[in-house]
Amino acid sequence: MDIHKDTHTAVILDCWEEQLGSITFENKPSEYHKLRNLVNKQKGRRKAIYGLEDIHHYGRNLSLYLLDKREEVREINSALSYMERMSYPTTKKSDDWDAKCVASVLIRRLNELPQATPNDLFWTMKMIVRRRNAIVRSISNLTNQMHDQLKDHYPSYRKFFNDVTCKTSLAFYEAFPSPKQRCNNRRTSQILASSKP
Repeated sequence: MDIHKDTHTAVILDCWEEQLGSITFENKPSEYHKLRNLVNKQKGRRKAIYGLEDIHHYGRNLSLYLLDKREEVREINSALSYMERMSYPTTKKSDDWDAKCVASVLIRRLNELPQATPNDLFWTMKMIVRRRNAIVRSISNLTNQMHDQLKDHYPSYRKFFNDVTCKTSLAFYEAFPSPKQRCNNRRTSQILASSKP
């Protein structure tokens, strides 16, 4: 199967790599039965084995669904399917072709491929780490924007404060956004006093 955010594409191959069918369905649990129905219709007495490139992100729900139905699911490393795609003299790029490459890898390397075991703990940790990295990038971008703004109004601003994100410097720059703009001294002293640790 070729896994995507919105849709999945599956190609059914027999053990001689003859294509028996293909299907594209939406990535939502109410659509997963369409895949199983097609596979059950095509397999006859043969055993069905599902190969998914991604069992931890977009393919996680599908792999859990198939495992819940007691189907055999194998995890295909995307590097293997990429090598399969590039082994042809002319490279094609379509969802059907990508799914066929995944199926070919599944047939040829079945004994080497690991069983799909999506782990909720690892998935949760991955999501938390990804969210943290996004927050760190946002903070970094905002800090850089602040440096750019300060250069315009205070060219030697680094001499005032070593750390422009400390409470005192933030309070100072809030009270004096530019050297020309002044607020009353009492308000400034209140802001600076409240920012002291």
